[in-house]
Amino acid sequence: MAGNSLVTITFIVLCHDSAERVIDLVRQLLTEDPECQVIIHLDKKSPKTIFQKLALALDGEPRCHLMRNRVRCGWGQWGLVEAPLRALRYALEQTDVSDYFYLISEYCRPVRPLSELREFLTAYQGTDFIECETSDWIKGGIREDRYLYRHYLDKRKYPKLHRWMYRAQKYLKLKRPMPKDFEVRFGSQWWCLSKDTVFKLFDDCKRERRYKRLRTAWVPDECYFQTIVYHEFSETVSDRSLTYVRFDREGRASNLNYQDFVPDGCFFARKYYLTPGGLRDTHKEMI
Repeated sequence: MAGNSLVTITFIVLCHDSAERVIDLVRQLLTEDPECQVIIHLDKKSPKTIFQKLALALDGEPRCHLMRNRVRCGWGQWGLVEAPLRALRYALEQTDVSDYFYLISEYCRPVRPLSELREFLTAYQGTDFIECETSDWIKGGIREDRYLYRHYLDKRKYPKLHRWMYRAQKYLKLKRPMPKDFEVRFGSQWWCLSKDTVFKLFDDCKRERRYKRLRTAWVPDECYFQTIVYHEFSETVSDRSLTYVRFDREGRASNLNYQDFVPDGCFFARKYYLTPGGLRDTHKEMI
């Protein structure tokens, strides 16, 4: 732990779109929190030029780690779970392991000073901040069918084929039985987990087999970590997210700006416009 007795944080940044946006975010994190670590995972599908720009700008920063062991991240697919899993494994192999791991994307921005985040996590050290809700958390679309059927394709890339495969499984009665030994839980993809919990995630190979079916769930990033943490580490869970996300009617994150209300208790906001008054607007177009 740091000499000032505050906890330390490793930020895991998932990105795919803009090297400039990522570089700007990383430099803000490193500047505002002089003891944090940052691990960047760039979608393997992204153009090589983005990776080259990131490497040129950030490889010389000792507290920033640009992952080479990357995975393809299709929307609603397993890659969005595998990417943070690889980042966590990488972090645990380092000499200095942080007290907390905070997952964000290139579209997230701090809405409160990072010093306040460290003070907050120090006050609640050992608590895991991750939503672990029932299927009622899902506002639209399929619910239990997310994990009772197998979903292999990127819906945004192959919408008709994705729909056909789902309907074909229903027609052929290929529905999987409900899990007998655990209840699937749902929540925001963006979490903050303690070091102890992260170590325990990887210390039992039986755990991976138990939750294997979630690899082919639809949008597993909204149920994999949530389900495991809920069942395996329930005594440490605070069922809340520290990152604010506002969804539209289609379940997509809406763009925010400095005039939008961000609830107390949130330290980051997703798709947050940095605006005039001393902050830079780096979000020209958000997807």
